[in-house]
Amino acid sequence: MIIKKLDLYMIRLFMAPFLMIYSTIFIIFMIQFFWSQIDELTGKNISIFIILKFILYFGISILPLVTPIALLLTSIIIFGDFSENQELIAIKSSGISLFRVMIPILGITFVLSIGLYLFSDFVIPKAKMKVKKLGYTISFTHPSLKLKEGIFVNLFPNFFIKIDRKSINSNYLHNIFIFFYGKNSLVNTIISKKGVLIPNQEDGSIQLKLMNGVLYSENLNGPKKEQSSYQIVEFDTLIQNFKIPSKYKIKNLYDDDYDFYQTLNTKNLIQKIHFLKKKNYKKINTYKSKIYLAKLQLELQKKFTFPVTCIIMFLTGAPLGAIIRKGGIGYPTMIALIIFIIYYTLLTITQNKVEKTEICPWIGAWIPNLIFFPVSIWMTYKTVMDDFYII
Repeated sequence: MIIKKLDLYMIRLFMAPFLMIYSTIFIIFMIQFFWSQIDELTGKNISIFIILKFILYFGISILPLVTPIALLLTSIIIFGDFSENQELIAIKSSGISLFRVMIPILGITFVLSIGLYLFSDFVIPKAKMKVKKLGYTISFTHPSLKLKEGIFVNLFPNFFIKIDRKSINSNYLHNIFIFFYGKNSLVNTIISKKGVLIPNQEDGSIQLKLMNGVLYSENLNGPKKEQSSYQIVEFDTLIQNFKIPSKYKIKNLYDDDYDFYQTLNTKNLIQKIHFLKKKNYKKINTYKSKIYLAKLQLELQKKFTFPVTCIIMFLTGAPLGAIIRKGGIGYPTMIALIIFIIYYTLLTITQNKVEKTEICPWIGAWIPNLIFFPVSIWMTYKTVMDDFYII
């Protein structure tokens, strides 16, 4: 009976701070995302409804990252406060070990881990697909958003454009350099001081209106069109219409380079990996295919690594809180941040190496957990055995 009361007490003690910390961390991530994208999403005549949908889908996709941080910080705070108030000593004196105190919250952590896996497998892929569709819709209705200052951008097939700058309060582009392939794969070059891209949603075309520039056009002459000539035309205003092929729209949405693999669930990822291996995909395009296959395998492993990370973070945070004997927000938050920064740095480094095919995907995905898991078990064992103190 005493044990059941203790379990309920620990659950009540854990849930309220966990929900508050979870919400706070989630809001911080959302603010950081919105702040980083504010220049791209605001002042472009984009509907507020579309912006809110975009933020919502992003929020869904970051939950696997928020959950381990929230568990780590909550466990440090709860057990730190528990130890600081001498409640842990009182419980131990009655013959109940620290690990027994941890069991109800560990059970909640297991449930959260299973829920996180199911959420990552069924909800997040759909959210990421919606983000891609929404992003494509935005990029088509506002094509200037895709342009980067000082960089050539392949806006659509056989069309490349570079601009020096974009107007902040309008859609005008400045110092434009364009080259595109016309009929018979002839090169056309346009240099213009100012211009604007105008999408036409009815027929799927984009109108390019340029002002004060020069058009360099290559033409074929002769009866067999074997000779070429060059035409130079200065213009005050030039209007060009470009039709985007429907096949390109589909490729643009589902292309491997656009991280389409992130929209697949576990079953589809396994099928895709097996299919590529059976077709000897590595022999088709050695470097690109290896990277794509590595990304698929990494994404598959990540479905399982974050749920396991939740358990590891709790097993790290609970004994650490009991050791430091400090409750409140400040000290536990600092420790939690240091631990998670180390974890996330390891994760980022190993993932980058996987995407460069320098290490095996499953090793890259699991290295941070394989490092932290024995540390968490050791800390838990030492704390339960009262053999670990910080003076």
